[in-house]
Amino acid sequence: MPDIPAEAEDSSDQRTTTEILLLDGRNTIIGRLRYRTCRRCRTGRILDVWVLDAWQRQGLGSDLVRVLLTRCPGVRWTTTVQTRTGRLFFTAMTEETSVSFPQREPPCAHLAGRFIRGWRRAISWWRLR
Repeated sequence: MPDIPAEAEDSSDQRTTTEILLLDGRNTIIGRLRYRTCRRCRTGRILDVWVLDAWQRQGLGSDLVRVLLTRCPGVRWTTTVQTRTGRLFFTAMTEETSVSFPQREPPCAHLAGRFIRGWRRAISWWRLR
């Protein structure tokens, strides 16, 4: 059975991408979930969930998401734009966990980065004119 190793205390900030790795018995990476969180706003963005083809359809992607929810309780999650398969996966995860995983919802200003924050300020300024 694959192993999800324990990580050290999550010291990530909004500029850092954190990974949860899924390892097989030989310590080969067979899956990964990458995410970013903003502690100030209690929001997070799932960047991707990946499981090696030979290991798919065994619930391992779901296991990765459940580990994430355990490690980051109370966080409001969004995802990046998804493929059709990704949308089906996150719909199933929403039903299973009662946690919503909307896509295309803008992240908080801290997760958005300087470019997006500047763009939002410019749009706001333009609308006020």
